[in-house]
Amino acid sequence: MGNTPFVWGQWLPQATAMLHYSWLEPLSELAYGERLGRLPTYLRMDGAIEISPFYAGYLAGIGLRPFKTNPQFELNVVYESYIYLRSNLEMVTAEVVGEGRIAETWNADYVVDNIYEDDAAYDYTQSLDMALSVSYSFPRGSIIGAKFHYIFSDISTDFEGKSYDYRRNIPVFSRDFVLVLDTYGRIPINDHFAALFESNYYKTGFLREKNTVQKESLGYGKAMLGVHFFWDNCLQNLILEVGGWNRTEKRFYDGSLAQQFLVQLEYQGYFSFPFHRNFSK
Repeated sequence: MGNTPFVWGQWLPQATAMLHYSWLEPLSELAYGERLGRLPTYLRMDGAIEISPFYAGYLAGIGLRPFKTNPQFELNVVYESYIYLRSNLEMVTAEVVGEGRIAETWNADYVVDNIYEDDAAYDYTQSLDMALSVSYSFPRGSIIGAKFHYIFSDISTDFEGKSYDYRRNIPVFSRDFVLVLDTYGRIPINDHFAALFESNYYKTGFLREKNTVQKESLGYGKAMLGVHFFWDNCLQNLILEVGGWNRTEKRFYDGSLAQQFLVQLEYQGYFSFPFHRNFSK
C-alpha cells in the first residue's frame, strides 16, 4: 500500500508491505470445505510481518465474533512490535515559544530532511491495540462498519520522550495512548467493481505537570473515496482511493489547502497456506 499528497509539504507519504496470516476457528460445527456463511461466529488468530522505509516488525493478535446477528460485533486485541530503521526523531509535542512549534516539525519536509541522519536512531517500539468493531451487512452485499481502537504505545527513545508513530503518521510521546475511530463502507457495482469509502480519526493523549503542558493532545482526520477492482473470485484486489486529511487544531498546521489532498493505491492478494492438505479425502 502507498499514499502520497497531490502537493508535497505537510503529509508524509506512506509505503508499506505486509504478509498477513489469519486463522478463523468457527464457534459452531462446520465441515471442512464449507463456507462460514453470511453471519459467522468465530475465534480469530492473526499474525503478520510488515516493512516500510521507516520501520519493520511484526504483530500478533486474537479476536472474537460471538453473535450471529446483524449488525455483527467483534473484539480484537493485537500486540505490535517494531524497530525504527534509523528514523526515530525528536518531535515537538507541545507549543513552546522560541523552542520550536508542532507545525514546523509535524510535516513531511522536516521528517525527510532528518531521517537516516546522525540524529536519527534505531529504536524499539511496541504497542497494544484493543478494538471493538461493528458492521452491518445488506442483502445485496453492501456493508458499512465502524471500529474503535484504544492503543497503548511504548517507545524506547532518548529524545526526552518525544517521538513519531509512522504507521499512524502522528507525533507521540514515548509512552502514550492513541484513540482511533475508523468508519468504512463498500457497495458492489458488478462482478468486478465496487465503490468504497473510509474515514479515520486519530487523537493522542494529553500530559500536564502542575501548570506546565508537557504534551498537547494532537489529532487529525482522513477521509477517502475509491473504487475496488477484484478478480479471481475476489482473491486478487486492487484499490484506488482519493481524498484528504485535516488537523483538528489549525495552529498545528502551516501548509496550504492543496497539500491536504491524497491519493492511495493498494493491492491485496489472498492465497491458501502452502502446506494445507485436501481434507475432502
